[in-house]
Amino acid sequence: MRMRRIARPSVIAAAACAVALAAAACSSGSTSTSAGGSGGSGFQGTALNGAGSTFAAPLYQLWSQSFLQKEPDAQINYQAIGSGGGIEQFTANTVDFGASDVPLQSDEIANLPSKDYIQFPTALGAVVFAYNVTGVYSGLRLDGKTTADIFLGNITSWNDPEIASQNPGVNLPDEPIQVVHRSDESGTTSVWTSWLSAESSEWSQKVGADKAVQWPVGTGGNGNEGVASGISQTEGGAGYLSYDFAVSANLGIADIKAPDGSYIAPSIDSISKAGGGLKFPITSDANILNASTKGAYPVASTTYVLVYTDQTDQSKAQTLVDFWTWALTDGQSQTEQINYAPLPSGFAADALKEVSKITVNGTPVSPTSSTG
Repeated sequence: MRMRRIARPSVIAAAACAVALAAAACSSGSTSTSAGGSGGSGFQGTALNGAGSTFAAPLYQLWSQSFLQKEPDAQINYQAIGSGGGIEQFTANTVDFGASDVPLQSDEIANLPSKDYIQFPTALGAVVFAYNVTGVYSGLRLDGKTTADIFLGNITSWNDPEIASQNPGVNLPDEPIQVVHRSDESGTTSVWTSWLSAESSEWSQKVGADKAVQWPVGTGGNGNEGVASGISQTEGGAGYLSYDFAVSANLGIADIKAPDGSYIAPSIDSISKAGGGLKFPITSDANILNASTKGAYPVASTTYVLVYTDQTDQSKAQTLVDFWTWALTDGQSQTEQINYAPLPSGFAADALKEVSKITVNGTPVSPTSSTG
C-alpha cells in the first residue's frame, strides 16, 4: 500500500479560542445595545457567552471573527471546556448557549431548568485515529476491531499482525503503542466510544460508550488540543481527536474500514457524504456513524448548539438569532477552510426553523436584514 502525507493547513487551537475571544470582548466592552424590536437594520449586536465542545471551537472562533463585520459589538466569549462542561453550564443557565458534539440525553433534559430550549446542528466533522510513528505517514489502514483492540490494550505494538495484515508493504516498527485519550467529559469521546462499541462486542461489554469512560490503557489529555499535544510529544503515540486538530498538529491519520469493506480517509468529501441522512427531530441517539453512503467516512459527526428559547434580554436574543442565522447560511461556506464540512442544505434549513423559535418575553425574534 502506498502511504501518503496530506496537506495540513494551520488552524487556531481551542485554548487560544477562549483567550482570544475573551480578550476581544474585554477590549470592546460588553454593554448591551437595545435592538428596539426584532430586527432593526442598525443593530450592532452585543456580547454573548458560550461554552462546550472543543471539537467545534476553531470553527466558532472563525465564525465569531467574521461576524464582527456584520455586528461589531457581537463579541463571542466561548469557553472550549468540552461537551460535558458545556451542558453543565447550559443547565446552570450561566451561558447564553451551550455546545455539544452529541445530543442531550434523557437525564440531561430532565435536569434542565426549562424545557423551552432548542438544539440544532451547526456543521459536520470527523473523529480520527491519529498517530506519531516515524516513517509511517497518513493512510495507515485500520478496521474497527483492530482499533478497539488497541484501546483495550489487546494490541500493544505497532507491528502486531492485526495491524500488519491490513497494511502490506508498510514498514511497521517494533515499538510500543502509547495510547492517549481524553481526560475530560467529551462529546468527541462519546462519538468515538459509540463507534468502538458498534465495532467490537468486547469493547461494548467492557467499556461501553459515554462522554467519559474507564479507559483500560493510556494517558489522558484535556480537550482535543491536549490529546494532539500528547500524541505529538510521544514517539509511538496514538489517540482519537477531531480531524481539524489532527491536521493542525501534523499527525498521521488512519484510513478507517467502512461497512462495505473499503478503507476511507477523512476529507471534506467523505465527511459530507456521511451527513446525507440527517433529519429532524434530533433524538438522543442521533448520529451519522457508519453511514451507508459509498465513500462516507465511518466516524463522522455533527456538532450541536443549545439555546433556551424563552429569552428575556432583547439585545442578547437578537444577537443569538442573528449570529446563528448567519452561521447556518453564509457561515457554512467557511467550514471547509478549517477541515469541517457544511450541513446538507435541507438540514441547515431545518436548523434555521429551530432558531426561529427564539422569543423575547413571548415575542418572536426575526433576524436583522443584514444576517437573515
